[in-house]
Amino acid sequence: MDLLSSTWMTRSLGESASALYLRDDGSLFAGGWDGRLKYWDQDGALVWTASLPDRITVLKVHDGAVFATAGLHVVCLESTSGEQRWSHALEGSADSLIIFQKQVYAVSSVYDIEHNDFLESAVWNFSFDGAMNWVKRMDERPWVILEHQSQLWLGLGRPMCGFSSIDGDGIISHRSTETDSPITSGSKTANTLFFGHANGVVSNHDGVTVSSEESAIEHLFAFEDGYIAALENGILLRRNDTVEAWSSSGDTITTQRCGFAYNKSQTHWAGRWSGSQGCLEVRDAVTGQVLISSQSSRCESIASNSNRIAVGFDNGDICLWERSMFERRMKNGNKSEKKDERKSALQDKLRALRDR
Repeated sequence: MDLLSSTWMTRSLGESASALYLRDDGSLFAGGWDGRLKYWDQDGALVWTASLPDRITVLKVHDGAVFATAGLHVVCLESTSGEQRWSHALEGSADSLIIFQKQVYAVSSVYDIEHNDFLESAVWNFSFDGAMNWVKRMDERPWVILEHQSQLWLGLGRPMCGFSSIDGDGIISHRSTETDSPITSGSKTANTLFFGHANGVVSNHDGVTVSSEESAIEHLFAFEDGYIAALENGILLRRNDTVEAWSSSGDTITTQRCGFAYNKSQTHWAGRWSGSQGCLEVRDAVTGQVLISSQSSRCESIASNSNRIAVGFDNGDICLWERSMFERRMKNGNKSEKKDERKSALQDKLRALRDR
């Protein structure tokens, strides 16, 4: 099976795809390195295109609005039309944002090239209509912002490290972890919160060390009984509680995410990059067995729901797989649907011409 020629749809963003948001209904928002934002409906038809000030790193959709970080700015647009509602320039780069209790929280940081370090960071709070409620400045950069059990949590870098909760008034409560190392990544489920550290340690929401890996934790995907971690040295591994279930070494992992189920087991999708060649791997998340892999452009972003998964590439391609089609292609080995594939390819070309 050729993974990249077996997509439900392939579209072009026209620039490197840096952020994706996949709705439950299958419609898709994609943002790029130069600020282009596109929205396709659940049938794959382009609805609108917008231009934001700079590289889009995070996309969130809530109550008819699209929220994005774009360079120094946090931007809000109408989800149905792409019309801009409001935009705010932050102090330094807009690194992340999250929607929490009907408010917008954004994280910014100021980087000093001479000192090769972050000088100051801040958490900003906006109402949905764009009014700034408050800003909380700090010395540490929040590398992660997550909602867990009705609270917002910030995973912090130096000098303080550890993690903090922040309430609706900007009041911060700090917690230390057993390891004094910057938090670089995080992931959560309904009952579990994990933080990955620069020294390879994984901590839980009590600050207790769960495990210690051999390299920095760059990406985490949490389960109730464990996590899948992507390490700086190219190792991808799963732990169930403290027991290693499987691991796989290779080139640098650029992004990872779990996707829809296949053969009653959740799939896991990961992009690797050798420096000149990319690879997209799909494996059984439980056993670690690689189901299929294909060479590709560099994978920059992944979004998923229970029926679809979308991957954005450095060459601007947006590829989307649909669960039932993926299952059918895997079982048939792509042999029985060649006619449909040619028809789909023609349709994609027609859409590309229309989108120009």
